[in-house]
Amino acid sequence: MPDPRRPSRLAAGIFLSLALAQASPAQPTRTETVPAPALVAGTILKGTLQGDESRIYAVDGAAGQTLSVDLQTSNASLSFTVLPEGSQEALFDASTSGPVADIPLPAPGIYLVQVHLMRSAARRAEGARYALGIGLAGADLADGLAGGPDWWQVSGIREGALNVRSGPDARYGVVGKAQNGELAQNRGCRMTGPARWCSIRVAGSGLQGWVAGRYLIEGAAPAAAEVPEGGPKGNGVPFDAAGTARCAQAPDAALGPCPFGVVREGPGRAGVWIALGDGTERAILFEGGLPVSADAAAPLSFSKEGDLFTITVGAERYQFPEAVMNGG
Repeated sequence: MPDPRRPSRLAAGIFLSLALAQASPAQPTRTETVPAPALVAGTILKGTLQGDESRIYAVDGAAGQTLSVDLQTSNASLSFTVLPEGSQEALFDASTSGPVADIPLPAPGIYLVQVHLMRSAARRAEGARYALGIGLAGADLADGLAGGPDWWQVSGIREGALNVRSGPDARYGVVGKAQNGELAQNRGCRMTGPARWCSIRVAGSGLQGWVAGRYLIEGAAPAAAEVPEGGPKGNGVPFDAAGTARCAQAPDAALGPCPFGVVREGPGRAGVWIALGDGTERAILFEGGLPVSADAAAPLSFSKEGDLFTITVGAERYQFPEAVMNGG
């Protein structure tokens, strides 16, 4: 563990931040040092920003420790960066890497977590409320979180189902549910305060998000979808399901069987690849439960009767049930 207090270095960090604020009066900055006990336990810091305002949270860390930061906000233009004190080179930029960071610290020292609105939103004087989670885990614990099986199985839910959330804490919204026994790809775990949270992708449905790690046990990889002979290859991601759709390549042609494969990304989101029989494939993207685009220059249109989609891409027609996209 690092020395919980290094006054001279912390003072230097605060002085640097104040100097930056004074040099740039259009970007008021306030710095707060996060106490070591709060970092060990994990803490939630709440605040509000307007326009060019920013907040800097100073963290005193040791080499090999993992600094965990996650940001919850209703304004998608709010972001954060993490950089060593005295450096302009960010170790993490949430605007490009997402709102959850787990950073192995390369050296002992003060690290600054700066919360700010992106430039376009700041110019519009937008405001944002936020809840920032910050924690600091020892190197041994971080190493343990980095491992784990390739696949988890949901276990131990006594009633209902396991909440899958948009971020690694119960304060994040629920994006879906996972049932006891379901398999999920392990995309990495981290500590949020005293609790372990894991990023997963549920097999079959493609539902993605974060779940409480105490409800996961090691599981075996699910059986791969059996693609019909002559079926599509897709984009290299294993298909969640495969089968046969109905298709025609000319307006006056009768619908016939065409093998397909689908990669699901959660409720209403999927990519469907259909083999055309001449060695080529047609890919159709679903967003919000509806087909929105295809990998063709021709326009896409569709109709739906009951649970059956009929999709037209130029002269081509495709027909398959909604369950192809959502599963079930």
